[in-house]
Amino acid sequence: MYVGVTIRRYRAIQDVGKFMMYVGIIAYYQLMQVCQAEYFRQLLKPVT
Repeated sequence: MYVGVTIRRYRAIQDVGKFMMYVGIIAYYQLMQVCQAEYFRQLLKPVT
């Protein structure tokens, strides 16, 4: 019985870990998109 509870808890922690990893990847990707957009905006700004 105790082993079953431990395995279930481990799987729950594993699922949370996967979810956090996906959230981190999405956040990083969005940050890179913003930085890239800002970089090109600065690059294409007319020189006066």
